[in-house]
Amino acid sequence: MCGRNDTPPPRRRRIRRASLDAMAGAAAALNSICFKRLIALMTVLAALVRHRPAPDASTLDVWQSWLRRGAAGSGMFLASLFLFLFWSVFAPAHAESVKDLRLSVNGETRRYVVVTPDGVTTPAPTVIALHGAAQTPESFRAYFGLDAAAAKHGFVAVYPEGEGRTWNDGRPAAMRLKMMLRPGDDVAFLVALARRLAADGIADPNRIYLTGISNGGFMVQRMACEYSGLFAAYSAIMSTAPANYKEECQPSKPVSIQFIHGTADSVIGYNGFWTPLGSTLSAPDSARLYAALDGCGPATSTKLPDLAPEDGTTAELRRWEGCRDGSAVELITIERGGHQSPAMVETKPDLATPFLGLRSHDIDAGEEVWRFMSVFGGLPAPAAPATPPRKPKPKPATSGAAAKPAATTSGPADGSKPSEAKSPAAKPQGASAAPPATSAGATASGVTGQRGISAQ
Repeated sequence: MCGRNDTPPPRRRRIRRASLDAMAGAAAALNSICFKRLIALMTVLAALVRHRPAPDASTLDVWQSWLRRGAAGSGMFLASLFLFLFWSVFAPAHAESVKDLRLSVNGETRRYVVVTPDGVTTPAPTVIALHGAAQTPESFRAYFGLDAAAAKHGFVAVYPEGEGRTWNDGRPAAMRLKMMLRPGDDVAFLVALARRLAADGIADPNRIYLTGISNGGFMVQRMACEYSGLFAAYSAIMSTAPANYKEECQPSKPVSIQFIHGTADSVIGYNGFWTPLGSTLSAPDSARLYAALDGCGPATSTKLPDLAPEDGTTAELRRWEGCRDGSAVELITIERGGHQSPAMVETKPDLATPFLGLRSHDIDAGEEVWRFMSVFGGLPAPAAPATPPRKPKPKPATSGAAAKPAATTSGPADGSKPSEAKSPAAKPQGASAAPPATSAGATASGVTGQRGISAQ
């Protein structure tokens, strides 16, 4: 009819607008859920395409924004899908191969975890890392932070497990609570493990290194004393030398060894401790013991930069050089540091970690271990110095300790008790005329050149 007004009254318009708004809100919510599910699916696919970590939160936000724009047109959606596929294929991966392996040694089935960073070609330099008492390879790996150094410098990290989660180290049995714990034949295990890693093409046999913390650090020293030719260099963290090593430690060749220890360590005292069951040396005396065995010259000290003043610690490096066969000894003292290994990378502390004292962030244990170790092994020994090195003090005849020869590279592949007979033609390991080109900041002499400050 002429003049009829078909416009809905105001109340009806408000109801229709509210209905449309509600429908739009429901559609947006459903759209958001679909996009989030698609994002989740893409994240899973990204992890599976090349075994890479999932994208970070900022990347996910960008993807979600692009996908939502796809509602306005299919072109943006296809563009975002293309970018996702491009990221999956060409973005740098930070994956690593992790293998949980077993080895039979003298009737015991022993376990070890091998971590090979992405891009590392084997056989490669290999660091075997020994956990502290009550730790597992997984908890120690998460706490220690060695994987970051392995990925950066291109070496393999191996985490063996002690029988009963402890190591049968060189301290008197009562100090190791042997009656309460269940240590296995760990010497034979570590010898067999080193040989297996070389036989399987994982490790360069001339560049296998041994490090450990606490109970694992004491085990490192036992291997250094009894099988000095098996590993190219050693690093003992949060552990000092047992006092009985003054007579009993007689390595068949010079030992390159590093100590890292906190002055406020309440578990393994920096200044050593005495009990009726046995005692340990102080950290400085422990380093001096090996320096004397190696015939080293006097030590030099360097204060290290306080890169993290808020952690309450500082660090000092003391190094002995001029040692036989190019060996070296060093001690990194963490002032006010507790029973903790220093770290500059993100780690996952154990439950007991907050009660073990201050943890230094001025240096990184993984970086320092590799900086010290990497200059040994794989190169011929340097010429003898013009000045005869200082010889260690003779051992008392009543000690009954005879020098234990180094293990040869031949032996039972199944990890049975290795023979202690030394081949006269055995090539010494751990002696280096000069650091390899891959060791930044290392020179043939001088404390400063030997240490590359860990960079974040």
